[in-house]
Amino acid sequence: MTMTFAVDTDNDLFLSSAGNIAISTGLQAVLEDCEHAMKTVLGECVLDIERGIPDFETIWSSRANLPQYIFAAVLALRAVEGVQSVKSFNAGYVGESLVYQATIITIYGEGTI
Repeated sequence: MTMTFAVDTDNDLFLSSAGNIAISTGLQAVLEDCEHAMKTVLGECVLDIERGIPDFETIWSSRANLPQYIFAAVLALRAVEGVQSVKSFNAGYVGESLVYQATIITIYGEGTI
């Protein structure tokens, strides 16, 4: 079964009711790993500089390229352990903020981030 450290809405670790670091398992763990993959910027992983999404090149440059961002995001999600496929991925701008929603098919079922 997939396991990962659980995070709260601020992306911080927290303690379970038993006083231990909270752990997510199954579908929730895979979805949290997908959220972490979406937050990983290309080049920031020192030991794997090819990992991540090219945020600066696709959404922060003067020539934003939303289709390229979506392509890179779907590839990053597919690479997460436990992900079988990305059913849908939608992204767009709301004001000056980039927002996305992904429906992911995992070995534990379907979930949305």
